[in-house]
Amino acid sequence: MANYVSKVQELYVAYFSRPADPGGLAFWTDLLEHQVVTHEEIAAAFAETAEYEATYFDTDHRVLVQEIYDNLFGRGPETTGLDFWVKALDSGAMTVDNMVTMVAAGAQGADQFAFNAKIGVAIAFTNRIDTPQEKAAYNGEAANMIAINYLAGVKDFITGDLATDPGSIDLAIARMSGSPAAQDDIPLVGVAEAGAPLA
Repeated sequence: MANYVSKVQELYVAYFSRPADPGGLAFWTDLLEHQVVTHEEIAAAFAETAEYEATYFDTDHRVLVQEIYDNLFGRGPETTGLDFWVKALDSGAMTVDNMVTMVAAGAQGADQFAFNAKIGVAIAFTNRIDTPQEKAAYNGEAANMIAINYLAGVKDFITGDLATDPGSIDLAIARMSGSPAAQDDIPLVGVAEAGAPLA
């Protein structure tokens, strides 16, 4: 089960730059575990969502590749990689959803560490959304942006370890719910120094 959860979280991070919502995670994990769908079919379904299209539709391919690298690894692409992916997209040899999956799957070294750290934080984040009120609050663009910004602060295992702090995650979740005590931007200890706010 844990492996299926990780696989689904990988897709949420890669396609939406955020942790899975509990309902979506349960839905896709169940289908994947029971072999109703494949990993590739989930990726294709994600690429057809309004949330995905709002992020990537009609975006200049050069800008788009840079955004994808930043979402996955917390950095921009090297020039040769950027040129390669842009050429593949421009020529129609590859679609954006294929590219996202391939870039994530091909991560090595520091990029793999960064991506794995984001997945670990995504799993911890979704696990902390455990009340009906919190589950209802993780819905819509404003809530998604809080989760996206939280995950954006994860650049490596150090920032990933700090971002798995239950108190920091709970603060982000409280902001989704509109809790007055959580309205101010409070930096995550250790992450602010790296230039990454909590949300």
